[in-house]
Amino acid sequence: MLFPGFDVILFGIFFVMTEGAVQEIGAWEERKIITLLFIDVLQVVRVITSASYGWSATTSQAVRNCDIVYIFTRLVSSVIPRYSLFILAFILVSVTLLDTIYVAKLFAAGEVKKMWPVKLLRKVVSIVVTILFSSIIKWLLIPTDCLVSTVTPTFNQEIDPEGDMCNPFAMPAILFVAPMILISISYIIFALITSYLSFECNPLS
Repeated sequence: MLFPGFDVILFGIFFVMTEGAVQEIGAWEERKIITLLFIDVLQVVRVITSASYGWSATTSQAVRNCDIVYIFTRLVSSVIPRYSLFILAFILVSVTLLDTIYVAKLFAAGEVKKMWPVKLLRKVVSIVVTILFSSIIKWLLIPTDCLVSTVTPTFNQEIDPEGDMCNPFAMPAILFVAPMILISISYIIFALITSYLSFECNPLS
């Protein structure tokens, strides 16, 4: 634990987050929630209609082309290096974890008047955990995806064109892989805790 009573404080944070979200819902908020859920559903459908589950390549590709996040990823990858998505995911997760720790310390110190960190946490959780979970995980694993994917150029090739095509545990790739493993584990644990506490605080959320 970061400090005594951290688990109670964390529960309190999510209680405030979920209660605030319920009380402030209006027409615009409902449209935003529906849009985010729609984006999330498209990602789930893309995963379950993968060719790995017996779907035809044509069907799988057609569904992928309807996924907003997939289209965004492809467009970004065609313009800038693919590892930029890894950097984006790393930054988003880092901001989320650091903001959680900061808000927890504010609650522990009794500084409940500073609500902007809580509002920021609500936003990043809704994006990073609720909507982009599968995509964030995929982006975080970009430094090692050459082990299971044939996508080129590989992460190794992008950062060291003269080096091995796929050796994520050698220099210089290991400089990215080591923090990637740490942040990925932290992110998965955070997502599990977030989902559990959000349901405990508000089963209808």
